[in-house]
Amino acid sequence: MADNVTQKQKVFWNMMGSLCNALSSMILAIIVNRVIGGNAGGIFAFAFSNAQLMYTLGGFEIRPLQSTDVEEKFSFSDYFSLRMVTCLVMMIATTIYVGVSGFDRLKALTIWVVCLYKMVEAVADVFAGMFQQHDRIDLSGKTSTFRPTLSTITFAVVLIVSRNLVYAALSMVVASAVLFFAYDLRLRKKFSDIVCRFETANMESLIVEAAPLFVAAFINMYINNAPKYAINRNFSDEVQNYYNIIFMPAFVINLFSLFAFRPLLTELARDWNDKNMKPFIKIVRNILLWILLLTVVCMAGAYLIGAQILGLVYGTSIIHLRKELAIVMFAGGISATATFLYYVITVMRKQKLLMAGYALGFVCSLVLPAVLVPKFELMGAVISCGISMAVLAVTFSCIVAYQIAHNRE
Repeated sequence: MADNVTQKQKVFWNMMGSLCNALSSMILAIIVNRVIGGNAGGIFAFAFSNAQLMYTLGGFEIRPLQSTDVEEKFSFSDYFSLRMVTCLVMMIATTIYVGVSGFDRLKALTIWVVCLYKMVEAVADVFAGMFQQHDRIDLSGKTSTFRPTLSTITFAVVLIVSRNLVYAALSMVVASAVLFFAYDLRLRKKFSDIVCRFETANMESLIVEAAPLFVAAFINMYINNAPKYAINRNFSDEVQNYYNIIFMPAFVINLFSLFAFRPLLTELARDWNDKNMKPFIKIVRNILLWILLLTVVCMAGAYLIGAQILGLVYGTSIIHLRKELAIVMFAGGISATATFLYYVITVMRKQKLLMAGYALGFVCSLVLPAVLVPKFELMGAVISCGISMAVLAVTFSCIVAYQIAHNRE
């Protein structure tokens, strides 16, 4: 495909896509809180968190491999075929989870339908990965802009009219599917034809490469969700809603770090493959400094004015949670660091080493919320998440430092 777009346009659409994708869950939560109340807000927040966890199964973390596969080791057919299988498994797993969890009808249906929405997103993501692989991150940015925007508007209209959470969630599925057929499928002809050949050898190789990333992503999402599961076991949906409100702003640090490093992934991969270590190290250092600056600024802002602003936006007073909010921002900075280093390790194609950090983090996420949440409620949830993320960040830092030193020899 002729590339007649500028680098500024690519950066702009990547930023817009990351912004809209990150903002969507917060805006959806605000809409639910404002239209039908905090109890429903807690149900929706829990459903969306589960959907994000299941999304890691549907996506199988193929995107980092696909977008940095500059030598095209695997064809688009390989990536697409595997994605069809993983999305099917995602919905089967969701159905089983909802069936055995004993949720009431509203909560069960909301969880299942929101997971269906994320499944459509997972299918579209394999096309976004193809666009980025061919250095058209502007196209992947556009689909990441249009999908959450259209889905959020549709959700809001249906919720206001029907005041029914399940109907509103179903409308998101329809909106996302329409955009997929109208946009992603139309553009794919400019790059590759869709072929589902299910070539066993290629799919097995791709599964082997992606499996460590999938396990890592799944555990990473579970670490984020573990406090929510502990709250769900011990407290009401309203408490769940409070946690969602204070936890949501942490996305700001991840978002602005994504702005900085996602357009550089292909360049990082080339530098690493060519052993151009000086520019590689410079990019890594600058991104880490950027995350540190963001974290300090966001912590200060959260403590001074964050609770007041969130209270106005959500229509719920959280001024008594000011300390928890500041600690959440610190945990968000640690999470952003771990996420960036995760991508760096993927670029190095040392994803199997990720398991060391995630094994430690997973143990922390099993133990800490179970101990701290019942005793300290929301503060316990915030601290347990922060410690688990810190374990990941420290471990990944050691892996990256070792690999850089080894590659310079």
